[in-house]
Amino acid sequence: MKLQGRVALITGAGSGLGREIALTFAREGARIAVNDVRRETAQAVCDEIRRAGGEALALRADVSDSVEVAAMFEQLVDQCGRLDILVNNAGIAVMTDAVKAKSGELIQQTLSGQRPTESVGATRHMTDAQWRRTLAIHLDGTFCCTREALKIMEPQRSGKIINMASIAGLLGLAIAPDYCAAKAGIIGFTKAVAREVAACGIYVNAIAPGFIDTPLLDPLDETMKMMIVVQTPLGRLGTPQEVAAVALYLASDESSFTIGQVISPNGGLYI
Repeated sequence: MKLQGRVALITGAGSGLGREIALTFAREGARIAVNDVRRETAQAVCDEIRRAGGEALALRADVSDSVEVAAMFEQLVDQCGRLDILVNNAGIAVMTDAVKAKSGELIQQTLSGQRPTESVGATRHMTDAQWRRTLAIHLDGTFCCTREALKIMEPQRSGKIINMASIAGLLGLAIAPDYCAAKAGIIGFTKAVAREVAACGIYVNAIAPGFIDTPLLDPLDETMKMMIVVQTPLGRLGTPQEVAAVALYLASDESSFTIGQVISPNGGLYI
């Protein structure tokens, strides 16, 4: 087993990519701390892991709240004694009805051979609250959890930190400037911290998935998903298992010469 005896904390692991990463790491022998903002979903994933013979601990916390994050890590250390792997996965995606409607209209124009002459208005109509909440969960959450993890990992002189970025932080999406800004920030943060802590035996990398078939895509209607599939050279959405496989590589000893990198499983949409 590639992660036998190691302790891994995965944030936002109550569903989607986080859940799949938690299940994958557990199968490889890791003891899993499952974080989610909803205790019941975190507990449900823990129950799945235990039924399969693994060990798991549910930790409820809003990762954008530094006080809750500090308390979560204190509980983790009390119960597990150490931390070997942190996966900063927690995130949200929000699209207003107005942007969704406008996007659908522009896509229909494109499909009919017309060149759109208007924007979707995502930035113009975005509220302060939406902007701040998106950045708080993705970017502040990654910072807060990394800060607490390093307090454990630096004295250990070892650790793996995997930050969940996105193809959105590499190429930009007209419908989601907040999400793109947050994910681009995570990429920059990953590279900086990787340089900072490499001498301590801590590896920091990021995964920038393309469009993966998870609940995060629920705000997109079927026409939008079809457009994504058409533009992707492999002609399909990715699966959570394909992203979890990348996470496993970065968490294991196989990535012993991989640091400060952004690995993007995206089906060729961004090359």
